[in-house]
Amino acid sequence: THDQTEALTMGDRIAVLKDGVLQQVGTPRELYAEPNNVFVAGFIGSPAMNLFGADVTDGGIQFGSAVVPVDREVLAKAGKQVTIGVRPEDVVVSTNAGNGLTVAVDLVEELGADGYLYGHTEVDDKRVDIVGRVDGRVHPNAGETVYITPKPGHVHLFDAESGERLGGAVVD
Repeated sequence: THDQTEALTMGDRIAVLKDGVLQQVGTPRELYAEPNNVFVAGFIGSPAMNLFGADVTDGGIQFGSAVVPVDREVLAKAGKQVTIGVRPEDVVVSTNAGNGLTVAVDLVEELGADGYLYGHTEVDDKRVDIVGRVDGRVHPNAGETVYITPKPGHVHLFDAESGERLGGAVVD
């Protein structure tokens, strides 16, 4: 047998530009897992990452009626509000009233085993569209209300003004 090593080529990296300005360079996995800013976060992934404003509270970030715990060092870098990002596959959708972001279901796109729930909520008196991955066979229907919470370890935080990432990794 021979030793196989993985060599990176220029095709193994992606450069994301906005208005001719380099935003981030990395592997597709790096850009997906740790986007440098809101632009890259919304650009990489299909459907795009859910991004909306959230208030900083004692010990975390307000996510509807739930609080997402955030390390004090990351919170110290934040203002009174941040932009929170959660990918559609990283939300938990529940039809049981409870903690989380209350979302009105507009449409469910059935794709076989998986589906995508498209809905909306209000954050700071503004409509925010939300997408979540659901079971393609058993899911909520248009007109229903669901409650969405992020999966632990899958929340991205960005500075509300600059759009730059807060902290290195995703928030537990």
